[in-house]
Amino acid sequence: MQTCLRILAGCVLFAAAAAAQVPSITGVANNYSGIAPGLPNYGIAQGSIFLIIGSNLTTSDTGLQTPPLKTTLSGTSVNVTVNGTTTHPIFYYVTHGQIAAILPSATPVGTGTITVTTSAGTSPTAPITVVQSAFGILTMNQAGNGLGQIQDANNGYNLLSYTASAKPGDAIVLWGSGLGPVTGDETQYQTQTDFGSSYPIEVDLGGVSATVLYHGRSAYPGLDEVIVAVPSSLSGCNVSAVVWHKANNIVSNVVTLPVASTGGACSDPSTPYTSTLLQKCFTAGCSIGSLGIAKTTTTTQPTTISGITIPGSTSTADGIAGGFYKYTASQISTGIAGPSAVSIGSCSVYSFSYNGNTPPAVPTGATATPLNAGTISVTTPSTTATMPYQNGGYSTSSSTGSLIPASGGTFNFTNGSGGPDIGTFSGAQITLGAPLIWTNQPTSVTRSKGLTVTWTGGTSGTTVTLFGYSLAPVGNSTTSFVGAYFWCTAPVSAGTLTVPSTVLLALPASGSITSGGITIPLPGALSLSNQSNTVTFTAPNLDFSYLAGTYSVSNSLTFQ
Repeated sequence: MQTCLRILAGCVLFAAAAAAQVPSITGVANNYSGIAPGLPNYGIAQGSIFLIIGSNLTTSDTGLQTPPLKTTLSGTSVNVTVNGTTTHPIFYYVTHGQIAAILPSATPVGTGTITVTTSAGTSPTAPITVVQSAFGILTMNQAGNGLGQIQDANNGYNLLSYTASAKPGDAIVLWGSGLGPVTGDETQYQTQTDFGSSYPIEVDLGGVSATVLYHGRSAYPGLDEVIVAVPSSLSGCNVSAVVWHKANNIVSNVVTLPVASTGGACSDPSTPYTSTLLQKCFTAGCSIGSLGIAKTTTTTQPTTISGITIPGSTSTADGIAGGFYKYTASQISTGIAGPSAVSIGSCSVYSFSYNGNTPPAVPTGATATPLNAGTISVTTPSTTATMPYQNGGYSTSSSTGSLIPASGGTFNFTNGSGGPDIGTFSGAQITLGAPLIWTNQPTSVTRSKGLTVTWTGGTSGTTVTLFGYSLAPVGNSTTSFVGAYFWCTAPVSAGTLTVPSTVLLALPASGSITSGGITIPLPGALSLSNQSNTVTFTAPNLDFSYLAGTYSVSNSLTFQ
């Protein structure tokens, strides 16, 4: 019971008491996934806990409520109308800018409207899409991505972390909401009942279908738990987890979990961090530095706009970048890396919405304090580049690909006498081999069928990452968009990598915008990269520092 309360309370955001103004709604989302309207896996499930985001949603903030729950709280009520039926969501809390409530299971499936009423009046209607099932998984950062807030049922229901991994065969508990509707009084504590075949799901861990031991309500209204057995083949610090509702083909947000053969601290050949380092970071904090080299060859496909075909093109660009950061144990508790970190054999997804011309950057993980290592010089096989400390990090680039030869070579990094935070480097040198060859570059992808890519070459013993993204407007808007990025990894020796449909179904089909009678497509992209093995170097005041290099081949395409 107390565990469930902590999980529910973890999503509460408090705000100052609001003035008596008419409420307004700016967004509606699953409480745990945060998936935005317009994405293919968006929807508020019958009986699920969801968020209403807006302003003036109450005249007096409340804390988290416990059953029996109410349909009016602090003078606030909510109406949801779908297909002529109106229901009244059940409150967990209300604040000036946010409401957490249960969508009654009796709410019909379909597109409808939602309003919030306070003593100051009723808000304008906002749209809501109701589906039978759309599960959202709780994450450590409470943003719907990265490390999941997952418990190990074989180890006292402790939360999994990089220093407390699940073992193959363990039963683990994914918390969230949206498995499906129930009957009975949803204001009261619930009787735990397995949904079984009523709302069938598949849970993929690291791309492997895991045995589902239980999926259904917890004792708390709207709060669901999914218990699965960890497959024996898995290992890594960032093993992916996704729940797929087979009946309506909706996938959850994708999260990660650590798995190690003996439990304890995890390790991952796709990332440079050792179990010893992770133990130190999570208990006492740590300082980490990284420097990277990247060369990308990009091919754009021909595009036709208003009957005019714009030819395709191929270009090469490269860059060198890095940074040095100090983390406290508290800062690093949500994960040392962002959603792009993924173990070999797994895939990760980061979805987003935005207004404007530029999609948001991918979160990089825990916040940290940047460290100044002075000016860094890089000697490449073809030139020497200088990187001063700017905006908390280091970078230099070339739009013509002149920094990094296509055939590879040796790169040396030096920083003279160092900077105010980091002293002189030692052993900061890396050698890159020739890039791999992508042998089946597609020009379109059917998301429901998955995707397989193949390659030859690459540096022996290294890893390969396939990155992709797609974008689409929200409705007929020319300023509001949704999109998703994904990453999947495999050993270079495999020569092939398959992206399952459960990953691609989280991406929108490639869209287009029409303005002034002109339709402009929004193509997506795929990028296949070969990452070098990391090379460590040492410097004063750093617990760990490493170099890495990447060759990438990218091409534009459409997701269908």
